[in-house]
Amino acid sequence: MTVVVVVAVAALALVASTGHLGQLATLRVRAVRLLVAAAGLQVGTAILVPGWELLREATTTVSMLLVALFLAGNHRLPGMPLVAAGLLLNGLVIVANGAMPVSAAAARHAGLETSSLRLGEDPLRERLDDSTRLAWLADRVPLATPGRPQVVSAGDILVAAGVGLLLIAGSVPREPRRRSGQEPRPRPRSTTLAMESTTRGSYS
Repeated sequence: MTVVVVVAVAALALVASTGHLGQLATLRVRAVRLLVAAAGLQVGTAILVPGWELLREATTTVSMLLVALFLAGNHRLPGMPLVAAGLLLNGLVIVANGAMPVSAAAARHAGLETSSLRLGEDPLRERLDDSTRLAWLADRVPLATPGRPQVVSAGDILVAAGVGLLLIAGSVPREPRRRSGQEPRPRPRSTTLAMESTTRGSYS
């Protein structure tokens, strides 16, 4: 699930930086390439060398560093502190266990078959058990979404909330800024005041 989160944030950052989602074009996203590189490392390692644990741990560490640099450069954007906190929590549980633990019970509550999780084949995920460290940060929150049930972590929820805030902030239209030295335009007088002024002038 962590890879999906990184890819989703990378896609959102690309959309915001290219201006294809309305007011998101006004949000200045910096160092987008760092996030794209982090997602590329995670996906590439999982696909090309899934069994090389030492390389996977190294790329995970590098990816976390790249994401941290990206978030540090964009900490003023709406929602980014939540995204940073969520990815930090996911990173902590992954480092503590070597992979993201997934609760089979939560998967069943979400409507997923345990065999579909492929926990014995996916090097980035493992089964949650009594030996799991920081189990409360694992993928143990069932989401029975129609058509795509899944199990997410507390960090994933924070990331989703942060991305949602960024989308909301980008969808709110902003008033154009006045240039320095430009005087504000005078507001037109109301029709009632104008008629009253005309009436008084006619009797004077």
